[in-house]
Amino acid sequence: MTKARLVVVEDEVIIARDIQHTLKRLGYEVLALSTTGEDALKRVAETQPDVVLMDIRLSGEMDGVATAEIIRTRDKLPVVYLTAHSDEATLRRAQVTEPYGYVLKPFEERELVIAIDIALYRHTVEMQLRRMERWLATTLDSIGDAVIAADTAGSVTYMNRVAEALTGWPLAEAMGRPLEKVLQLIHSEPPHAPIESLVARVLREGMIIELNPNTMLLNRAGNMVPVDDSAAPIRDEAEQVLGVVIICRDVSARHRAEAQLRHSASHDALTGLPNRVLLMDRLSYAFEHARRHPGYHFALLYLDLDRFKVINDSLGHLFGDQVLIQAAQRLAKSLRLEDMIARLGGDEFVILLDGVSDLRDAVHIAERIQDSLREGIKVKDQVVFTTVSIGVVLSQADYKEPDEILRDADTALYQAKAQGKARYHIFDTALHQRALKLLRLETDLRYALEREEFRIFYQPIVELKSGQLRGFEALIRWQHPERGLLTPDEFLGLAEETGLIVPLGWWTFRQACHQAARWQKHGDLSISVNVSNRQFLQPDLLPQINQILTETGLSPHQFCLEITETVILDENGFDILSKLKAIGVQLHLDDFGTGYSSLSLIHRAPIDMLKIDQHFIQTLTDETGEKSSTVRTILLLAQELGLHVVAEGIQTAAQATFLKALACEHGQGYLFSKPIDAATATALIQENRRLPPE
Repeated sequence: MTKARLVVVEDEVIIARDIQHTLKRLGYEVLALSTTGEDALKRVAETQPDVVLMDIRLSGEMDGVATAEIIRTRDKLPVVYLTAHSDEATLRRAQVTEPYGYVLKPFEERELVIAIDIALYRHTVEMQLRRMERWLATTLDSIGDAVIAADTAGSVTYMNRVAEALTGWPLAEAMGRPLEKVLQLIHSEPPHAPIESLVARVLREGMIIELNPNTMLLNRAGNMVPVDDSAAPIRDEAEQVLGVVIICRDVSARHRAEAQLRHSASHDALTGLPNRVLLMDRLSYAFEHARRHPGYHFALLYLDLDRFKVINDSLGHLFGDQVLIQAAQRLAKSLRLEDMIARLGGDEFVILLDGVSDLRDAVHIAERIQDSLREGIKVKDQVVFTTVSIGVVLSQADYKEPDEILRDADTALYQAKAQGKARYHIFDTALHQRALKLLRLETDLRYALEREEFRIFYQPIVELKSGQLRGFEALIRWQHPERGLLTPDEFLGLAEETGLIVPLGWWTFRQACHQAARWQKHGDLSISVNVSNRQFLQPDLLPQINQILTETGLSPHQFCLEITETVILDENGFDILSKLKAIGVQLHLDDFGTGYSSLSLIHRAPIDMLKIDQHFIQTLTDETGEKSSTVRTILLLAQELGLHVVAEGIQTAAQATFLKALACEHGQGYLFSKPIDAATATALIQENRRLPPE
């Protein structure tokens, strides 16, 4: 097996051929023999041998040393000198060419083999080292961190390209300079004192160290750059420290991202205002300041834009967002520098008034805020108007936690909106008590269905002409375990607000229909049930009613659904009414006369009966009064439209007589019977007597 490929350069041909013969016998491949330097350079370039055996003394213009230097720099090949003798000057020149060995002529074969093998081994190792160096250099230049090395004296020995860019120092200029000159690390806080020498610290502690996160690099251009640094000792095989390597990175982007995250966590993305997190932080500080300084007071204003939902729903959310942005800007301009406004979400804002003298200061600012929104808000070419309702609370010693004053401001806001919007309301303790009572009622209401606390009462509907019972209206009551029997006025509004009106409505439908089905053996009696607007617009209204009628066996024409005028003002409501009418359900328009429905809508709507609101009935005094005229008009209208009529709230025989004279068909009220339970209603049906009783 061939050991290596060689080129022999020897100007004495006989010696050259002798060397060639010896090498071949030893298993080496001789690629070429050259007698001059010029020829040797040509042969080496052509053959690229593993080793070149070079006679130092060559005839011609180029001796062996000059030839070897070119081979070393151009071809990166190992050269072993062959020499018999040479002067000192020539040998010194030869050493500069970094030869891989010398073989003295005449040589022994063993010496030649050893010299060649050593040259091959050394060259292989050096090539591996060079490849490793290139790989390391490429790796270090490819990473995103700056890498700087220094010796134990603190002088720079290496920098990668990132380090050059970060510090502003090229490696060529930085080499040998003090590390503290190239890598100037300072504290971020004024007066920006220098950081202790990294080399000194590593040499002292003998371990990896990391710098304070608030470290800055003062680069060559004089700019301060936030950096994250660590330094580690470089050790030899004996664990002796040879130097220090520093790895640092520019963390400007991270600092900006962290600052943005902190801002996003405490500010509203749409308006840029502080959010609830920052508000509660500032509010906590105000509480703490008030505890330490008894004379200090602050106020909280809870704001809600009136009619914003209408704007949002009709013009779109993007339009609504622009309205919110402009409204927030106006609100902010109404405040003092020391005050704070935060957006809690939607169209709700909270303002913290810092250091107010008394309630008058808060009221003055509340009025200024309302004035700021009186002018229309223009988005593109559209101008919209909105007002603001405000709940006002002044700090008091009774408050222990920020949540408490925020809760009371919200309660005051709720009261302001209930009073007609576009106004402010100042919180008082009675408001809080009412709010607590309402909250307890809501909690009780959520459990009332499963605890079976609701009751159905039935009020008779009577034919005025004959006094005969024609049906009942189902009226819900709540048998509260602590407060007794509650009327609908005390809980239905809350049920509507919380959405509990829907399951409560289904329960009422089912109970009333079950009871009405039991009464059918005594005659054709109808059952009327009120339906809330919210329940009426449920997508499963028709399937639910069909299912209840099927379960109970009640005929659709005996089931009367009492709706409000609001339902027929909605196009969707018209479609639902038509489908109910198609299955035979009777439709009664409740509280007629109190709404805004037009005659054309009533004419179009598939309703069967009008129920005159009790307000018009209970104030009837004579045939010439205003209420009498209204009732007469309603009855004439019903006759023209072919609709039946029920007068609600009849309390006296005179009222019944008057209505009968006007051909009103049916009546309902305390004259005939108050709302009664199922057992009493059953007994009334069985007696089959005229109402009212004689």
